[in-house]
Amino acid sequence: MAIATVRNEGEFLKLLHETIYPAIPIRSVEHLQGRGSELETLRRALLAPGRHAFVYGDRGVGKSSLAHTAAHMHQSSDAKPITVSGSTENTFTSLISTIAYQALHISRLEKVSTTRSGSFAWRGLTLGKVQQTSPVDIASQIATIGDAAGLLAEIGKLHSTAPVIVVDEFDTIASRDERNKFAALLKMMGDQEIQVKFIFTGIGQSLDDLLGSHQSSYRQLVAVELDRLGWDARRDIAMKAAHAFGLDLDENVAWRIAIVSDGYPYYVHLIMEKMLWEAFTADAVVHELGADHYLAGLTVATTEIAPELKRPYKKAVLSRPRDLELVVWSTADGDDQQNNIKYFYGSYQVICSKLSIAADLTQAKFADRLRQLREDSYGGILTNYDGRPGWYTYTDKMLRGYVRMQAEANRIELSGERPAPRQTAHVPTNARSGVRGPTVPFGIRFQRERNESEQD
Repeated sequence: MAIATVRNEGEFLKLLHETIYPAIPIRSVEHLQGRGSELETLRRALLAPGRHAFVYGDRGVGKSSLAHTAAHMHQSSDAKPITVSGSTENTFTSLISTIAYQALHISRLEKVSTTRSGSFAWRGLTLGKVQQTSPVDIASQIATIGDAAGLLAEIGKLHSTAPVIVVDEFDTIASRDERNKFAALLKMMGDQEIQVKFIFTGIGQSLDDLLGSHQSSYRQLVAVELDRLGWDARRDIAMKAAHAFGLDLDENVAWRIAIVSDGYPYYVHLIMEKMLWEAFTADAVVHELGADHYLAGLTVATTEIAPELKRPYKKAVLSRPRDLELVVWSTADGDDQQNNIKYFYGSYQVICSKLSIAADLTQAKFADRLRQLREDSYGGILTNYDGRPGWYTYTDKMLRGYVRMQAEANRIELSGERPAPRQTAHVPTNARSGVRGPTVPFGIRFQRERNESEQD
């Protein structure tokens, strides 16, 4: 085993799964990086009577991890938080009944036989910790929002002292009318002082996108908009994962992971998971995770990424001219999630320079390529930004990080560099000093710079 602190694969896996979370939400404060202010906002919201919370933002920014961590903080120790997920098939009634099944540990399909004390009668059903001898159909008994509120009031008393319910992926509930029923439910729960807390998560730009026009219910909700993870938090995830195994992490590699991830914690966790596997299976004992582990781990990560992220990229570049992939890479350059044709074209020129090939596309032809990337047949990667001519952003913002990973796996570091300006003989006296460079933390050395220093 090439990591001195672990003796076998069992120990490695145990520590890995306690440290890295690429597939499940984080549930503990010590593993949640860069969300301290948002977590405190949620904590205070849940302490207020009748108050609930909604975490919203782009896909992949860590909404579920924030919600689950906040839920575990507020949930009393006599039970675990209740967690359900929305889907296109879900309705208000089906989700409320699922919450009841989970809270009361009732089987909806199989006959069970348990004997416990404590129960309540509701709508002709005896629910709770009693002997159950047949499946219970709760959904059929929920006819109104008032029924749902009454059921939650009763199960809340049996579940725990301070019950918390997490409704993940709320935006996937297809019917807006069904989503709006939750807004009415929260208002009714507040009016009736029902001591159950909800935390919702959903992809959207505002509560209006997710709940509609029920403005009167907004006073029951604290909205937390989650943006991409900050630079230091991205780096900290990587550093702490390495240190958990007694390993150092090369500083430049840590920042490269921060850059490539584009602020989406999923990518940081996934890359670190693959790097740690590289270290664990190495022939010699590893003391520091360096560039070789990074590139090897990154390559594996790009092949094991979620299929819904791979699909549009493949549609855009497979069986296409080689220059189209370079155009796609150029759209993921820099830190801004939206930019104009001129900026992207400059990135394309830099990429071609790094590959030591001619930038054959004119800016006009390059613009045609960008327009192609809006089409479904090319993956629908891009969309016009805010109706501004010549400005683009990603249709799925999270895809931008995967594009960065693909470029980096091909040894192209996207760092926001600009083409070198043409030399001029006259420099005006009022010219501003400084350089226009990548929007990355000071002191990061890129491959080109490292190569130059090695030649010196």
